[in-house]
Amino acid sequence: MAETAQTVDTNTPSLSEQAAEWAVCMSGEHVSPQQRTDFEAWLAQDSRHQEAYAQVETLWHSITPRKQRNHSTIKSLLGIVLLLGCLYGLPFSVWLANERTGTGEIRHITLNDGSRITLDSNSAADIAFDSRQRRIVLHRGRILADVAPESSINRPPFIIETRNGTAQALGTRYIVEQTDKDSIVAVLESQVTVANRSKPHQFVTLQAGQSIRFDSNGLQQPEAAPAFAASWTQSRLIYQNTPLDKVIDDLARYRSGYLSVNEQAAQLHFTGVLPTNDPDAALNILKNALPVRITRYGGWFVRIDKPL
Repeated sequence: MAETAQTVDTNTPSLSEQAAEWAVCMSGEHVSPQQRTDFEAWLAQDSRHQEAYAQVETLWHSITPRKQRNHSTIKSLLGIVLLLGCLYGLPFSVWLANERTGTGEIRHITLNDGSRITLDSNSAADIAFDSRQRRIVLHRGRILADVAPESSINRPPFIIETRNGTAQALGTRYIVEQTDKDSIVAVLESQVTVANRSKPHQFVTLQAGQSIRFDSNGLQQPEAAPAFAASWTQSRLIYQNTPLDKVIDDLARYRSGYLSVNEQAAQLHFTGVLPTNDPDAALNILKNALPVRITRYGGWFVRIDKPL
C-alpha cells in the first residue's frame, strides 16, 4: 500500500496500541456482531493493521500456554507489551524479527542460496527465502548483503525491504540502513535498483560507489557513497574529514547509553579509525584528536562539547 506523509496526532493511539486493544476486545467471551463488524472494517482499512494485529497475536500466543489463555490474561500481557513499547520505543516487528543483534554485536549469516549477510549492532530483520521469493525485511539498523552469483534464470530477485521502499540486487554487494527518519542504500559492487514504497514504478539504478536516501515522500538524488562504507563489518569505523555529529551517531549504535554532542563540537571534522568493539576507547581517540571535552555521567550518559 502506498504511504503518504502525515502529521502525528499525539492523542491518537499508535498502531500497536490499536492492535492490542482489538486483541483484547476479540478475545472476550461475548463479542457482539457490531464489534466484529467494526474489527473487520479496521483490518480492511490498511494492510498495516492486519500486520500489527498478527504481530500482537503471535507475541502473546508464543509466551502464554493455551490452557492459561483467557481475557484477563491477554489484557495483562498486552498491557505489559505496550508498556515495554513505550519504554524502549521498539515496534513489535523488531521484537519478533527472525534475526536480531544486541548492542555491539555484529552477526554474519549465510543464506540458503549461498548469499551472505552481515547485521550491524542493534539491528533486526526478517528473512523470507523460498521458491517464490528472496526477501529480507530490515526493521531496524544496518545490513550488508553479499549476493551469490545467479545460478538459475528462474531464481526470484534478491530484495532488501525497509519501511520506505525496496533495494533489489542486480549483482551485487550493497548496504541498506533503516534510520528513524529514512532509508539509505550504498552500492559497493555491481548495481542496485531502489524504489520508494509510495511510487514503486519510479526507481533509480545505482552504480558501484553510489548511495541514495529515501523516505515516504520519495527518492533523493544519488550521491557518492562513503569511501569506507563497509568498514563496520570489520569492527572499525574509518572516516575522512567527517562531521563529528555523524561520527557520534555511528558510534552510538555500539554503546549502551546516550551520547550527546553540542552544536559547536558537532561542526568539527574527524579523520581516523575508531574501534566499534571498544566505544570508550573510540571516545578517547576523539578526545585526543579534536579540541573537545568528554564528560561522563555514570556509565550511561556521555556529553561531548567544545571548550570555550
